[in-house]
Amino acid sequence: MVAGMGVFTDGYNLYSLSLVIYIISQFISLNKVTEGILIAGSYFGAAISAIIFGVLSDFKGRKKMYGIDVTLMTIGAIAQALSQNYAELFLSRLILGMGIGADYVLSPIIVAENAEAKNRGKLMVISFAFLWGLGAVFAAFVDQISSMFLPSSLVWRVVLGIGAIPAFSVILARRKYTETLMFLSKIKPIDEEIKKLKTEFGIPLKIDLDKEKFVNRLKASLPFIIVASILWLLYDIYSSTFAIYGPITIAHNLGLTPITFTYVAQFFAGIPGQLVCIYLIDKIGRKKLIVIGYAGVAFWLVMYSLLLINPYLFGFKPMPVLVGEAAMLGFSFYLLNYFFSAMGPASIIGSAMVTPELVYTKVRGTGQAISVAIDRLATATVISAFPSLVSVIGLGGMVAIYAGIALVSSLITLFLVPETKEKELDTVIEPSSKYMRQPH
Repeated sequence: MVAGMGVFTDGYNLYSLSLVIYIISQFISLNKVTEGILIAGSYFGAAISAIIFGVLSDFKGRKKMYGIDVTLMTIGAIAQALSQNYAELFLSRLILGMGIGADYVLSPIIVAENAEAKNRGKLMVISFAFLWGLGAVFAAFVDQISSMFLPSSLVWRVVLGIGAIPAFSVILARRKYTETLMFLSKIKPIDEEIKKLKTEFGIPLKIDLDKEKFVNRLKASLPFIIVASILWLLYDIYSSTFAIYGPITIAHNLGLTPITFTYVAQFFAGIPGQLVCIYLIDKIGRKKLIVIGYAGVAFWLVMYSLLLINPYLFGFKPMPVLVGEAAMLGFSFYLLNYFFSAMGPASIIGSAMVTPELVYTKVRGTGQAISVAIDRLATATVISAFPSLVSVIGLGGMVAIYAGIALVSSLITLFLVPETKEKELDTVIEPSSKYMRQPH
């Protein structure tokens, strides 16, 4: 829970902005370009902070960095609510994003390095994907309640400002964390931390220092870092734009309110899919769930795209917005896509767990930082361009592109990503390198 509150805050803040962006536009002048840049602001901030916190965590330790991330989130969320103009709102999103980027590096690493191999998968999914979904639901709930009692001029400020609460609630708890077991045993044994583990938690730690040079470990891990970064990047291109613009663009196309869209999508597809993943991930493995999940995503997005582009195929007349049975069918396609995504790629790739499980402890922070920075920068660019792209090629065209992304990602996973189920960290399979160690 302590590790997952940062991700809960990210889910809340990403969804809350999508829910109130139309209200913000009534008080702060926005066009398609400035709206896209504003929404992408947190991604730019995340890319910057990921590199800083990731590298420092490899040399200074995970614990020293932990807590700073949620402090930045708290400051950014409060600053959003107090913003008086576009520049202030963008800057506050940037600060918020810096906290999110740091958390995307630190939280998955800390959970992975403290977990047993037999249940590491489910713990990482619970602390990341599951709590992210709950954050999105909480954003819809806050927006719904606020809209009932407050004028719109205050609604957007309250909705954005409340995002500070979950982050603030775990600042002290994170600062009290012990250093991770893997960092203490592999990188830097700290007597005080080791003693605390033994006396308070009854964990006797075996020291097995990794004496290989940092740069050698990084070179050996680089192929995995690149593959993991590409997978995450492709996932977020499809996922983040749906998360941000789904409650706006898709909900409008289906004749739904953003709040209704969020509730139904999460409770009927997102959370059930995550529960399936939690149950299966340590039983059948990561690869199978990702490949099966992406196959489902690709199929149902193709169906949704065909419905949008040529309704005649399904017995409906062309229409600017889906209504009646066409809207129900379109929403069913979207929900099935969302379920398969949550069952595999969203819960595994989206939980930032690919890189931490594949690279060495000595470079795990740096490797994760590279993945986060590449993902955030590329996704920010796509998010900025999404409103303009939709106006040019239409929603059906964009959905078809996302179906193609799902298919490509499935193939990358199938052929380039080794299975990490029940494998100890620091044991990898390929590529063959004199610095790599074969699994026990």
